[in-house]
Amino acid sequence: MDQKSGARGRRDAGIYCRAAAWRVLESDRNSTARSPIALLVRTYDALDVHRRRFRRSQTPALRVILRALDLIESSNAAAISKARLAHETRAQKSKEAIRKWKEERQAALNAEPPKEAPPMPAEAIDPGDFVYPRLYATDPTIERLASLLEVRPRGMALIRDELSGLFANMGRYNGGSDRPFWLESWNGGRHVVERVSRSIVVDHLLIGVVGGFQPDKIARAFTGDEDGMYGRFLYSWPSPPDYRPLTNDVSEVEPEFQSALNALVRLPSENTDGQFVPQDIWLSQGTIKRFEDFRQFVDKVKRGLDGRERHWFVKGETQVLRLAGTLAYMAWAISLGESALDGLEGITRALEPKTIEEPFMIAAVQLWREYFWPHARAALRQIGLSERHANARRVLRWIRAHSKHEISLKDVRRDALSQSLDADQTEVLLHGLVKAGWLRETTTPTAGRHIRRWQVNPMLFTNAESAESAQRT
Repeated sequence: MDQKSGARGRRDAGIYCRAAAWRVLESDRNSTARSPIALLVRTYDALDVHRRRFRRSQTPALRVILRALDLIESSNAAAISKARLAHETRAQKSKEAIRKWKEERQAALNAEPPKEAPPMPAEAIDPGDFVYPRLYATDPTIERLASLLEVRPRGMALIRDELSGLFANMGRYNGGSDRPFWLESWNGGRHVVERVSRSIVVDHLLIGVVGGFQPDKIARAFTGDEDGMYGRFLYSWPSPPDYRPLTNDVSEVEPEFQSALNALVRLPSENTDGQFVPQDIWLSQGTIKRFEDFRQFVDKVKRGLDGRERHWFVKGETQVLRLAGTLAYMAWAISLGESALDGLEGITRALEPKTIEEPFMIAAVQLWREYFWPHARAALRQIGLSERHANARRVLRWIRAHSKHEISLKDVRRDALSQSLDADQTEVLLHGLVKAGWLRETTTPTAGRHIRRWQVNPMLFTNAESAESAQRT
C-alpha cells in the first residue's frame, strides 16, 4: 500500500461533548480530513486553565471557545460588509432584470401576431436575503443551519451549554424529526432539508457539535428508537478540579489559541466560484501500519462487548482517523504562531499538511483508548448499556429521585417503569439489582402471602462526580 492509497476525504471540524473532545468529519480509512474550523487547538489545556480559574462550571470553559470565535468574526467585519454590498448589488440587478424581462414578455404577447415570450434570464433570479456567514451557532433551527451552510459550505459548529435542549427539540415539527439531519451530519454527505417554505439542498452537511449534559439528562436525550445517535459523540467527564485561588494571570483569549484558530479558519477550501472542494490528505506508510494495528485491536475487543458499548466502540476506527487529522492540523496551526524562520524551513512550516505522519496516529490512538473510551463507558452507563440495563438505570434513577429507601415490585412496575414490563420481567430486573448490590430483598411472614420488599443501598443516594464513579453505578 503506497502513500497515495485511499479515497477522497472531506473537510470539516468540530468538537464533541464537554471539555476537550476533538472531531473531524467524514473521511475513509486511508485518507483523513482536514478541518477549516478545527475548534480546539490546544483546547484541553486552555479549558483546564480556565476551569481552574472559575472552579467547576462548564459554561465559562465554553466561553473560551466563544470569545475566540467572536473575535475572529469581528476581525472579518470589513470582508462581510463587502460581501453584503455585493449581495445587495446583485439583488438590485435582479429586480431590474426581472422588470425588464416582464416588459419584454408582455410586449411579445401583445404583438400582432403574438411572438414567443423570451425566457427569464439567469440574472433575474432573486438571490434572496443576505445570510451572515457564521463560524458557529447556538440555537438555530434546521432550516437556518441549512441556510448558513449554503454560505459557508466548508462547515461550522453548533455550540450549546446544554445539549439536552437540542435533543428535546428534535421532534418540534409535526410529522417529522430533526434526528435524520444530525445523523447525516456524522457522514458529512448530501442532505435535503424539506420545509413548507422551500427545500434546501446541502451538498456537504458539515457540522461539529460541542456542549454539555447533566448526568440525569443524558439518558433522556438518547431515548427512543435505536438509531445510534449516542455512538456519534465523544464524551469527556473529568473529575472536579482541586481548589486553587483566583488569579489574573489568565488572558480572556490566549494569544496562541487565537492565532491557531485564525490559521485554521482561513484555510482555503472553496474554488473561485465559491464551491466547496474536498482535498485528499494521505496517511504515511508508518501511519497506515499504526492504524491497521488499531483496527485489529478494535476487531478483537468488540467481540467481547454488546449493546451500546459495542455500538460506540466499533466507530473507534473512524473517530481515531479523524482525531489523527485534527491533531496534525492542530500542530501545524500552533507552529505558525511560533518564532518565524527564514529560508526553506520557514516556507515548509507555512505549508498546509499533505500527509498525516505516524506520531499523530499514535497520539490519536492513545487519546481514544486512554481518555475517550473510559469516559464513553461512564456516559453510556448513564444511558444504559442495553435495554435491560436501561430499565435498571431507569429504576435506580426513580428510586433516587423519590428518595425511596424501600420499594415493592408493584411500585417499581407501576411508577418507575410505567408498566412497560410484566410482573415476571420486573422481578427478573429486581433480581439483577440485588446481584449488583443495589437492593436487598426482605420477606415478612404473614397469615396469608408473605410481604416482599426490597431495601435500597444508601450508596445510591451519593452523586456520581466523575467518570470513574459513574462507571461503578
